[in-house]
Amino acid sequence: MIANEPPKRWLSLLGPSGVGKTHILKQALQCLKASPWRIKTPTGQRGPQIAHIVPATDLQDFAAPRDYAKYDLIYVEDVGSGADQTKGAGAVLRSRIAELLQLRSNRWTMLDANLYRREIEQQIDGRIASRLKRDGSWMVEIPQEVPDFW
Repeated sequence: MIANEPPKRWLSLLGPSGVGKTHILKQALQCLKASPWRIKTPTGQRGPQIAHIVPATDLQDFAAPRDYAKYDLIYVEDVGSGADQTKGAGAVLRSRIAELLQLRSNRWTMLDANLYRREIEQQIDGRIASRLKRDGSWMVEIPQEVPDFW
């Protein structure tokens, strides 16, 4: 880390279906759950609060983004799933994803999508796309030419 540079706390894997993005992030999540990572508290230490979120199912409640924003680490799987509808439920879901990502600024966050950042910006929501590249986060766009993981 360079002096005075905040740590990179976001990891986004974007690209075609089947290249192993979800597999990699699920493995990373399991390693973190099994690690000795501890959070300092006023009275000692505690284990981290970790959540694995699938937006289409886990963000249906209007309070969910604020609830998940409090976790120490979240993994948001398949950001674009269900958010591609132009009206109704898709619009609500896009708004909740954008709200959650806004609230996660400078907090440990991992996510994947079967779209590239430009496609997320054009097809889903520009607010979501802009949040993928902020706070000096790591965003990896896997080329189309990468063979299927399996």
